[in-house]
Amino acid sequence: MLADMGISADGWDPVYRPSGPKRAADIVNLGFVLNVIESPDERRRTLTDSFSLAREFLIASVMLGYQSRREQFAAYQDGIRTQRNTFQKYYTQDEFRSYLESALDAHAIPVAPGVCLVFRDPVDEQLFLLARQQVRRQWRLLRRAPASDAVAAMIDRHREQIDTYWLTALELGRPPSPVECPQAEPLVRLVGPWRRVHGWVSRFFDPSELEAAAIARQEDLLVYFALGHFRRRAIYRQFPDRLKRDVQVFFGNITKARSAGKRALFAAGDAKRVTEAAEYCHHQLNIGRLNDHDFTFHQSVLSDCLPLIRVYVGCALQLFGDAGSVDLIKVHLQSDKVTFLVYDDFRASTPLLVERVKVDLPRLSVDFYDYVGEHEPQPLSEDPSEFYQR
Repeated sequence: MLADMGISADGWDPVYRPSGPKRAADIVNLGFVLNVIESPDERRRTLTDSFSLAREFLIASVMLGYQSRREQFAAYQDGIRTQRNTFQKYYTQDEFRSYLESALDAHAIPVAPGVCLVFRDPVDEQLFLLARQQVRRQWRLLRRAPASDAVAAMIDRHREQIDTYWLTALELGRPPSPVECPQAEPLVRLVGPWRRVHGWVSRFFDPSELEAAAIARQEDLLVYFALGHFRRRAIYRQFPDRLKRDVQVFFGNITKARSAGKRALFAAGDAKRVTEAAEYCHHQLNIGRLNDHDFTFHQSVLSDCLPLIRVYVGCALQLFGDAGSVDLIKVHLQSDKVTFLVYDDFRASTPLLVERVKVDLPRLSVDFYDYVGEHEPQPLSEDPSEFYQR
C-alpha cells in the first residue's frame, strides 16, 4: 500500500517475507511484533536490531492488556496462551515504555495506547516534544495605518517579506533569527543589519498581538519543561538552536527554565489550585462541563486550557499516550485522577462509549475498561457540543 502511494518502503518477516532485505531506513516500524515472540532473548534482539536500522526513529506497537484481561487466559512463560493456542505478551503502557528504554538505552515517547517512538538523534526528539506542546494559533495580522502614502507604497512592494516576518514572530512569540525566517532576508538590504528588522517591521502592526503571542509561547514552554521532569534530562548542548533561543528570551537560562517547569509540575499536585484553574477554564474561557467532582472537555480544546490543566493532563499522558486518540478528558478534582473516554462516533447525536481509561496519578496506575462484545456501550447523556469551547 505504501509503495502504491509512492513511498519507498520494504519489509521483512521470518515466515511471510524471509527474502526481504534488512536495510537501514529513515523510519522502522515494528508493529505488533514484540508481543508475539515467546523467547525474551529473541524479543530483545529483534527490538535492538530494528532500532539499529532506524536512521531517524523507530515506531513500535504492542497489544495492551491490563490485569483483568490477562486473568482471562492461562499463563505461559512471561505471557499468556490464547484460546487459539498462540503466545501473547500483554503489556501495560508504562511496562512497554520502560521495556523499550531499558533495551535501547533511549527515551521512548508514548504517542497512542501501545505505541511509542524512539528517536535516534536527541535533537530530533526534543523538536518533536517541543512541537507537541506548541499550540498552533491563528493570528489576525492587526495592521497599523501607514504614516504616509510613501510608506504605504513601500509596504506594498515588500508585503510578502514583511508579513512572513511578522507571522514568524507571532508563531515564536519573539523576534526570529535569520535562520528561522530566511524569506525576510531581503529586508536587510532595505533597513540594515538583521537586528534592526524587527523594530522596523513592528511599526506596521499592533504590538499587543505580539505581546499575546509571547505569553502564549511562554505557556507552551512552561508545559514542555514541566513535563520534561518525567524524562531523562536532556543535555543543553543537544537542544535545538530554536529552543536555546526560546530559553534565553523567555527564561534567561536553562536553570531558570527548568525551575519554572518544576514549580508548575508541583502546582499540578495542589488540588485547590487545579480546581481554581478548572473553574477559570469553564467560567472565563467557556470550556467544557464542570461540577463539584470533575472538569470534562473534548481533547481538541486541551490546548485552550490554562497551563496548569495542561500539565495535570500531561502527567496522565506520560502513562497513557497522546490525547489525540481519545474524545473526552475528565479531570477528577478530588481524587488526583484523569479519565480518558473514547466513543464510537463523537459527532453523532448520541455517541456510545467504547473505552474508558482511568489514570491514578499518585499510584502511577492505569485501569482500562472496554464496552464491546458482551458489554453494553454506554450512551453519552449530555449534548456533545457542551464539551467544546463555546
